[in-house]
Amino acid sequence: MKRQFQIAITFITTFTLISCFDSSTENNLDSDHFSTKTERVAVLKKEIKPYSEFHDAAFELFNVNGFSNSRSGLPGASSLDYKFAVKIQASDIDKWTQGFLPFEPQNIDTVWTHVIIEKQKDQWTTQGKPECYKRPNEDVIVIVYRDEGILFKRVRGD
Repeated sequence: MKRQFQIAITFITTFTLISCFDSSTENNLDSDHFSTKTERVAVLKKEIKPYSEFHDAAFELFNVNGFSNSRSGLPGASSLDYKFAVKIQASDIDKWTQGFLPFEPQNIDTVWTHVIIEKQKDQWTTQGKPECYKRPNEDVIVIVYRDEGILFKRVRGD
């Protein structure tokens, strides 16, 4: 009986450790791994709250807890960095910036906006001056190119 109890404890401990530290859990999603607009849009829609339809997407998402298709247990402490761009109707831009405050982009990191579109930059050309928005008391910014219907968003959280 004692031997069966030890085997059961060993099995439960091993299963718990494998569940918690499964190396197959993805913490990063990159649009470069998807070849079509349809795939990129479908994947991103699962991971963000879309405020309207969008017809193309570019993204680099990091979530310490993994993503909707890879979570196998209860999430732990949260740490995330979502960087994405979407092509939307210009008339929908205000839906994405509701509750945000406009700001002048001084000394903010915008390198990520170029990195996420690097392999498709010919599809993400912008001409005008961007509008920048920040959600109060959160590490969330939105950069909008209204004429082109291109919206970049970065969400960071601990």
